Amino acid sequence: MIGKEIVAIDGSKFRACNSRRKNFTKNKIEKMLEHHEQSAKKYIELLEKIDDSDAENNEFDKNEMQEKLLKAKNRIEELTQLQKEVKEKGEVSITDPDSRHVSASNNGTDIAHNVQTAVDSKYHLVVAIDVTSNAADSGQLYPMAEKVKQELCVDELTVLGDKGYYNGKDLKSCEENGITAIVSKQKFGSKIGDDNFTKDKFIYNQEEDIYVCPMGKKLKRVSKIGSKRTRYRGKECNDCPHKEKCTTNKKGREVSPTEYQEYYDRADKLFADNLQLYKQRQMIVEHPFGTVKRSLGYTYFLMRGHEKVKTETYLHFFVYNLKRVINILGITPLLDVLKEKYRKIAELKLLLSIQISCILAFLLKKYGETRNWQGTALFSASIL
Repeated sequence: MIGKEIVAIDGSKFRACNSRRKNFTKNKIEKMLEHHEQSAKKYIELLEKIDDSDAENNEFDKNEMQEKLLKAKNRIEELTQLQKEVKEKGEVSITDPDSRHVSASNNGTDIAHNVQTAVDSKYHLVVAIDVTSNAADSGQLYPMAEKVKQELCVDELTVLGDKGYYNGKDLKSCEENGITAIVSKQKFGSKIGDDNFTKDKFIYNQEEDIYVCPMGKKLKRVSKIGSKRTRYRGKECNDCPHKEKCTTNKKGREVSPTEYQEYYDRADKLFADNLQLYKQRQMIVEHPFGTVKRSLGYTYFLMRGHEKVKTETYLHFFVYNLKRVINILGITPLLDVLKEKYRKIAELKLLLSIQISCILAFLLKKYGETRNWQGTALFSASIL
């Protein structure tokens, strides 16, 4: 039921077992510290006011103010310590340390895990799963594709991914390991804001080692060969009527290709040549997420920590796969398949039992009772 040729990869956020109140970021810590510091300052002023006034005319209780001041100072100490941890990690979740504050649910935010799935194109069965703390999908293309190859025991694979997976390092790894990655190109921005003069509109000519701008003008290399950053600059930009739409650089427009530029270029061509195949991506990979979240109701995790959350994810998608197979085959044919699998396993166990018995008989005949074979017999019983 698995085609083993084409898979689509995507990620979705599932709410973690960690409330927003128990999640801390740099800005949140700073605001909380400011609040408690102002509160402590106010309590100190009130205590000074109490000391300067008569006890009878005082509307505040001194013991109560001292207690509140102590709580504020303790909270400031806790937040200061937490601030150091946030500075190191970027973010801290108390209940589930592996969860992160991420964008989710149509421009909203939540404390969640990023669940990655790879879905086979034939019957939309999930063939690989992973859970990450990264909010973005970038960097997950090759690890997921390689996981699929290992699960399906194949040497070559075609992978479909949206623009979130458009990562030069991953595209390079895929190309070098028999993985055909058809990934949508990310939209490049422009400092000027005109989409007609974004970096991807400049075409590289390998023979002449130049870039050609949308107006047909040449950008020649201005950096030395072997330098860390390769730069190409236009010499005719000052005479171009479209310069204001293209660049603010007085010397002319510059283009700096990345170290993975050749892999980006090949990936872009591959995407353009397989546009119809890519259009199937959404139907393949988003269908399981919709079923798991809406039909089965698994929108959040009960467990905490990566390993436990990953185990819970496997259970979610096992239920999805089981339901999917039942809908395709029917219950009776599925039971027949399972019975046949069980029969084969029983035959293998019997064959293994006979082989172990023969080995034990040979050892007893050769060495007799001079050795203790009890441990070997117990081991044989345990694996059967």
